Amino acid sequence: MANILVLSHYWYPENGVPQRRWTWLSRVLQQQGHSVSVIAPPEHYARRVTWGEWRKQLWSTTAEPELGPSGERIFRTRYFLTGPSITGKALNQAIVAGFSLITGWKAGRLFENGKPDLLIGTVPALPTAVLTMLLARHLKLKYIIDLRDAWPDLLKQSDDWNEGTGSRSLRERVLSSGPKQLAFIGVERMINLSLSQSSGIIVTAQSLREQLRKSLHLWRKRGAVPIATVRNVFPVESPFKKTFEESTSDDGLRVLYAGTLGRAQKLSNALLAAQVAQEKGVHIQMKFVGAGATKEALKKQVKRLGLDVEILDRVPAQQLEEFYQWADVALVHLTDWEPLHRTVPSKTYELISAGVFISGAVAGEAAELINGLEAGDVVAPSDPQALGESWVTLARNRENLRVNPQAKRWVDDERDIHAPESLAQLIAEVLETD
Repeated sequence: MANILVLSHYWYPENGVPQRRWTWLSRVLQQQGHSVSVIAPPEHYARRVTWGEWRKQLWSTTAEPELGPSGERIFRTRYFLTGPSITGKALNQAIVAGFSLITGWKAGRLFENGKPDLLIGTVPALPTAVLTMLLARHLKLKYIIDLRDAWPDLLKQSDDWNEGTGSRSLRERVLSSGPKQLAFIGVERMINLSLSQSSGIIVTAQSLREQLRKSLHLWRKRGAVPIATVRNVFPVESPFKKTFEESTSDDGLRVLYAGTLGRAQKLSNALLAAQVAQEKGVHIQMKFVGAGATKEALKKQVKRLGLDVEILDRVPAQQLEEFYQWADVALVHLTDWEPLHRTVPSKTYELISAGVFISGAVAGEAAELINGLEAGDVVAPSDPQALGESWVTLARNRENLRVNPQAKRWVDDERDIHAPESLAQLIAEVLETD
């Protein structure tokens, strides 16, 4: 069995999607007999960090690993304290990658039996793709990229990234032409190079796997890169299971969105849909639970439109049960960027497991899954008229709010059988190939 070194920008004790994905995958790998070590920064992504805390970690010389929840050893690297802007995040990610490279350069000291057998880099953060490639070359190792979204294709949507955040900052206006375009061309080429030079790729959607199989031959001079689909079906942290009897409301429809209030979601569309439904006589109560770059802009839009919407702070995943009990439907929502057709939001699987009816404003594989599993109702992204009318229909035909029980069984099988098998097969193929 292999000593695996994972390079990541996001790790426990943070509690986002990438962190929970890799807590689960670390456990799966160790159950398969591998040992897992990690290079990652301390918790800082989703909490306020004081300057004192940041200065302390900057000068820390601790080399002893922490023990993660799945038994993985975690070697912490330094990070840079920045704001929530795209520029700030990119700077922090680049600095973390640099410190991770320094730590990984001495990887032989991190392992009792010498250097690791395999590297796995998790993307995003985007610099991790380049970091993993460079470190693999230095250590003369094979590497796998865990590609969680349709990168680098999402870079082509950069002109729309801040559309839902309000007015553009001076920095964005200055950088939006030449400097940004040159930087993104370079980033796109480096990500494609890293993917093409890898020994294997993990993706979270079957459609992304098929697209990569077609495109990577343009970059790769030798045989095809093996690609495995390992969906974001990590275990949910609450045993909650909604019953159809709980999906009742005397007046209108209760709509929940629990997740990232981010650029790719563009939830302003959902607020316009609520306005459409109310104009047709159906009262919409909405709760947004989460954090993200568009949160303040959404609050202003709610006030301007006079909607019955609460925008609440992020809560731990295990505390979402009360919101699921309250909701008639839960929203899975993405904007209409073409690369997002090859993305399935992880919330989709969580809602299916909880038996909560999904109101989807998505396209591509996510829409196909929700419809195919009879787990909800789907309309096209960025169409508030269609979304609002779907809520009117559901409010007046509440018998349609049933979720096919086979949907949960499908998610369970993906988590317990197909994902571990796909991961094991990929790692075995990578390690056995010369």
